[in-house]
This record gives sequence, C-alpha cells and structure tokens, in this order.
Amino acid sequence: MSSAPTNPLELPELLKRISRFVTLSDAVVCARVCKVWSDHFASAIWHTIDFAVHKDLHQIDTKVLARYGHHIRVVKDMKDRDHIMALIVANANKLRQLSITMTATQEFYANFNDLLRRNNTSIENIDISQASIDTAPFFMIDSFFPTPNSGMTSRLSSIKIQGLTMSRDSFSSLLMVCSALDYLQIHGTNILSWPIYDKSGAHCYKHTGVTYLAAPIEQVFMMDNQSKNAPSLFVHFPNLKTWHTWSHLDVNVSIKDIRDEVTRCCAFLKCLCSQTTALMTIGMLVQVFCNLTTIAILNEELSSDMIMAVLNHQETLNTISTFIPHEGFYESETVSEVKSNQLDTSGWITQSIPRRCPRLNALEFPLFEMDMDDIEMADWGCHDLVVLRIRVRGLDTKEKIDQAIQLWKQGRIAIKKQVNDEQAESICSNLQLDIVIPPGDNSIEERVARHLLKFKKLREVWLGWKTRNVA
Repeated sequence: MSSAPTNPLELPELLKRISRFVTLSDAVVCARVCKVWSDHFASAIWHTIDFAVHKDLHQIDTKVLARYGHHIRVVKDMKDRDHIMALIVANANKLRQLSITMTATQEFYANFNDLLRRNNTSIENIDISQASIDTAPFFMIDSFFPTPNSGMTSRLSSIKIQGLTMSRDSFSSLLMVCSALDYLQIHGTNILSWPIYDKSGAHCYKHTGVTYLAAPIEQVFMMDNQSKNAPSLFVHFPNLKTWHTWSHLDVNVSIKDIRDEVTRCCAFLKCLCSQTTALMTIGMLVQVFCNLTTIAILNEELSSDMIMAVLNHQETLNTISTFIPHEGFYESETVSEVKSNQLDTSGWITQSIPRRCPRLNALEFPLFEMDMDDIEMADWGCHDLVVLRIRVRGLDTKEKIDQAIQLWKQGRIAIKKQVNDEQAESICSNLQLDIVIPPGDNSIEERVARHLLKFKKLREVWLGWKTRNVA
C-alpha cells in the first residue's frame, strides 16, 4: 500500500481547486512544474480563448489543439473562418460563452453552424453580430436546436444579436427552443413578419422566461419596413420586467404607440433604462409608464424637466441612475473627471429625488457633481438608502475621498460601540452624529461623512474612485 502524499500540494483535489483561482500567467508557471501540475492547470490556461489576443491559435499544432481543446469554455472576438476551424479541430464541445462576428459567406455559415451544433447543449451566453448588414443572408437557427430525442435542452440564458436577417417564424422558433432564456439584446436585425401577421401577434410565440430586453425603439416597433402591420417585439415577452432602449434621432414611433403596446403586452414592465433623446425619455416617463421601480437615464439629459418626469414615480422608485462611460468605471484607479452639466447653477433641483422618493435604495449619479450646501438644505427622505454613487464638489482627490470614507467607517464603528443595536438602527440626527464626528473645522470630508452616517442601511459608496463596501 502506497503512503499518502505528505505535501498538501500533491493532493489532486487541492490542485484542482487552486487552479480555479489563479491568474493565467500564474497557471502557465504552475503548468511547467511537472506533468501532474500541467494536467491540473491546463484547464485554467485553456478556459478562455480571446482571438483578439490569441491571434495565432489556428497555427498551433493540431495534436496540441486536440489534446487541450476540451478545456475551452469561453470564446471571444471570433471573426475568421480559421478561428472556427481551430475550435472544431480542438473538439471544443463544452463551450459556455461565445462571441462571434460573422462574414456573409456560405463556408463561414456552414462551419459556424457546425460549431454551434457541437455546443448547443452547453452554451449559456452567445453574442452574434454580422460584419455587413447589407449582405446578411437569412440566419438559420436550426443549429441552436439540441438533437431531437436526445433528452437534452438548450441552456442559453443570454442572447445578443446584431445585424442579422430572419423570419418571424424563425425568431419564434429560436425563443421556443431556448426555454432558459432570460436576457435578450437585439438591434439592427430584420425580422420579416409577412402579411399573415396581424397587430395582435396571435401567431407569435410568447416566451414567459425573458425578463430583460435590450433593444432600440425602432427594433421593437419597426422590425420590417415591408410589414407595416406587424406586431411589436413586446408581444413575445409577457413577463418582461426591464427594457433598456435607445434610438436614432429620426425614429418615427409615437409615444402613443409605445404606450398602447406596453399596456397591452407588458404588464410587469417596471424598469426603464433609456438612452434616447430627452423628449422621448420624458414622454415615456410621463405618458407611458406608471409606478416604475428602476430608472436609468443619460447624464447629459439630466435637466429640471427630466427630474420632474422622474418624480412621477416617486412613490415606487427604488433605483435611479445615469449611465457610466464604460465597464469598470467604478473601479478606476484615477479620480473621474466631472463634466459640466445643465444643472451646474441650480444643482439643488436634483435633491428633489432623494428627498421625495422614500423607497429609494440606490442613487447613482457618478458624472454629476453635487454641492454639500444643496444637500444640507433639507434631509433626504430615502432613509433606507443602500447604494450611493455621487460626486461632491470639493471632494476631488483620492486623499479627500479616502478621508471621507474613513470617517464614515469610523463613525459606524463608534455608533455601534456607544449605543445598542436598536438605537444604532435609528440614528439620524446631527446631535447623535456629534458623538462620532465632533464639530471641528467643518471640512468637506467631515460634512460628507456626517451625511453618509444618516443612512442606517448604507453599505456601498462611491465618491469618485473605487467602490467601498461596509458590513
């Protein structure tokens, strides 16, 4: 009987677990230690293939591809037919995420369909775009279907489609086979409805699982210029909760048309993320929707009229935000620049939102600079605030932001030490805050910390760089 390994790093279970958390560069180093380690860390090395980085993957020896290809789970930025062939040679048949830009050639389509069929029972997220919309042939969706009678079902929960052409029947079939689908992003795609369809959408498949739709207004209402009476995209999603939309300036869809379709098809739609013009967004907030719980708007459209439109939902609103410039913005290592805003001379108007929305638990205006004089004019009514992402005038360096955050955290600790839990949950007066931040030079850092300490449930704060969390 062989003795058990004395080194914990010789335990296969531990090596397997470690390999899930190491960086790619560390995994490469570990794989060079010995053959056993190489086998364990291969999955970390081959897990994600980004063709924008791994440009020469198709030139790797086919034996190497065949040996390690089964570890591939995520594929990004696939554009060439050679990329597809490399994955087929590698026998990559357990993909979970795939991002591809297609070219309109029969060879490309045939190979892509082959790759998709190999992975249609494992793939969970797919992003498909067309390189040239003008030459886009009909997209055949049969490759999404698991093999009949196999007992397998599609695991697709997220689909992004751009620049394709398909029939309304094909679109319905796609929804039908993707029973796990929850998120759909679609734009620039022709969905041909033909004259057989009437406005009611009786022939359209209704997917009850999709709750999030990201689509411009023209995609929802003008999918096919040849079928003027075609039903909107909303008819497919009776349980839709969130609509993220945008539009071109010349979009020819009326507020009445939007209201009628939302009322008829989407009774549960309570979250609007609008990157349209101010006129269109205000029209939807005032005339289309009632009792929204989540609103996201463009920072440049943050005007007094927009704020008044938002306040139509003050009794139900729990999240209000403006869009950020890019992913990872909140974790930037530099203090973000504050751009000029229409409300620079009357920023007090924005205070109407936190003061008059009692259910608000997330306020995120990262590109708009607030003035503490405006904030301190009257208490915010959103006592259950959990997430706050704002800029404060004068709090413009890492050192000042860090100092304000540190005072806030110290204040929370001091409150818990001096009062019992029940009292700590109710602290909100300036008198009680004097316990933890005694009146001093009234610096901007102290004023901000005092304000943060008024919110008993506040857990996540961003004041210009790096989101800070507190238990």
